[in-house]
Amino acid sequence: MTRMARSFLVLTLLAFPAFAQMNGDLAQAQQVLALADSAGAQQYARSLYDDASYRIRFAQENMNSTKPIAQEQARMRAREALYAARATLAKARWVGTNAALRNLQADIVRFGGRSDLRLQDEDSNINYGRGSTTKERIAAAQAAIDLAKQAGAEQSVADNDLKAAQGALNSAGKVSRNGRDNSDVADHLAYIAEMTARRAYYISRFNESARSLPDVQLQRTRLAQASSEQSAANERAQREDAERRAAALQAQLASQESNRQAQAEELERLRQQVDENRRAMEQRVESDRSARMTAERNLDDAMTKYEAAVASGAADTETLRRQVEDAEIALRSVQDRERLDEESMVAALNTRRTDVQTAQNANPPLDATILSQRQADIIRRQNEIEQFRAERQADVARRADIQRRHETAVASAMQTRAQAEQQAQVMKQQLEAAQAAAQQAAQAAQSAQQQAQTAQQQAQSTQAQMQTMQQQTQQQLATVQEQAQKQQAEAEKAREDARVAQAELERTRQQLAKRDAEARQREMEAELARIAQTKRESRGLVVTLPGIFFDTGKSALKPGAKSTLSKIATQLKSSDNLKISVEGHTDSVGSAEKNTALSEKRAEAVRDHLVSSGIPSDRITSSGKGQAEPVATNKTAAGRQQNRRVELIITQ
Repeated sequence: MTRMARSFLVLTLLAFPAFAQMNGDLAQAQQVLALADSAGAQQYARSLYDDASYRIRFAQENMNSTKPIAQEQARMRAREALYAARATLAKARWVGTNAALRNLQADIVRFGGRSDLRLQDEDSNINYGRGSTTKERIAAAQAAIDLAKQAGAEQSVADNDLKAAQGALNSAGKVSRNGRDNSDVADHLAYIAEMTARRAYYISRFNESARSLPDVQLQRTRLAQASSEQSAANERAQREDAERRAAALQAQLASQESNRQAQAEELERLRQQVDENRRAMEQRVESDRSARMTAERNLDDAMTKYEAAVASGAADTETLRRQVEDAEIALRSVQDRERLDEESMVAALNTRRTDVQTAQNANPPLDATILSQRQADIIRRQNEIEQFRAERQADVARRADIQRRHETAVASAMQTRAQAEQQAQVMKQQLEAAQAAAQQAAQAAQSAQQQAQTAQQQAQSTQAQMQTMQQQTQQQLATVQEQAQKQQAEAEKAREDARVAQAELERTRQQLAKRDAEARQREMEAELARIAQTKRESRGLVVTLPGIFFDTGKSALKPGAKSTLSKIATQLKSSDNLKISVEGHTDSVGSAEKNTALSEKRAEAVRDHLVSSGIPSDRITSSGKGQAEPVATNKTAAGRQQNRRVELIITQ
């Protein structure tokens, strides 16, 4: 073996451990950054997230370089990316918890309460200002360590690593002769010390916010319960008033029964109506009780979902809780995520443009063919961004239109119901007037009969007067009988008017029942929209379940996915005439056959869980579409994430 070959072998063996460590750091950094992303880092810790992403890309692009200097820089960037990702995750959790607390405080104020909790916060796009020299970067890192200590991180954070950070910063000072010399190694050590201190600071602040969260949640729950109890008290008062009116009607019927025996049949019919009204009221009370129990079960399901997410350590725990409490917050969360996706695409495009500009200005410049390819890639990405932006804006407009139509429909239904109740009141007054007229007619007939009896007695008192006045008495009697028949006819007409009014009242009740059924249908769709993304298409109501319900390449449902499906099943069981078609979809990664099989298994898993939750199996079908029906491009990570989904198509 030649001397040159032996030297190359020694260098290779020495470089292997460093290469393995760099791969390990990169893998950990990517995992931690993924956790930070799921915790909302792109919204709550954007600067740190972009910084960590940049260092990961740099390490990946230079790890296989033939230049030792480039390889060493890649190793340092990989290590820095790991510490930056940890700090990003800590800040996302802190700022995300503060956002949850602010949402709870807004609810407390909405319910009439007051929350004096003051939260410290930090801008997600803050410029940390490390400076351009090693001395300035060491000073920035020392300031971060001092800030963490002032926040009490040494006492409240078990793994604060502040001593290690101070040691790394001292080493950076020695390497750079107390900052007099600029040094890549010293900059590297200062960056790691700064990220370690920032992580400890963010965890300390997170612990402070997390301690306040249960009390604020409890205050919000108590206020919401008080509001619900007030509404229930108002409803009870309305029911008691209705019962008093029914009792008054019953008393009126009893009075009519004692006054006129001839109207016994009519009074019996009215009594049956009162009994029917009473039974309807009892059914309504039972229905309201059932509705209350359903509301309680819904609350229990929501809490179970939240508790399951907390127990599993899911990063979207707070988002799930807000989805249950407020559908509008959930919708804004989806729109924010789409906006963040668009911003990520724009940031990636700007980075690509910067790379191309750097390559053009290089000496010597990059090959013209490669530059042309990169320029074409930039154009393609720009077109994708414009298409994504147009689709997102169209979706936002569509959602706004749906919200407007929903509010219009609710307002129209309330107005129609008020009109119907007003018409029913008018008809009831007409019925009472008709009954009073019938009573007057009966009294007139009784008076006429008494007059006839008096005339007959007078005729019997004297035979002589009877012969002379017989014709006059008969004429008077005929007149009285004619008047009695006329009054009887008027009474019959009054009863007919009462029957017509009762029939109109029954039609009005049927219309109200139909509108109530439509309102329950809209309520079910609104509840489904609180749980997952929904849209109305020609094939029916489409509920989209994201790909995060499954691990990559797996068909087994995650615990959080099962809880969400149980919530959906509760809504679908509210109607017996719904049909559900479960469709599984994948992205284009892998072969078409494997993707089709995986989509079928995922659709079957969703169907089996819905059946186990109480939905009859004959109402549910499942199928796998594989990669054949994408809803977004498969050329970007965001597009592939949208394509990995399971859709529930709900029809009547």
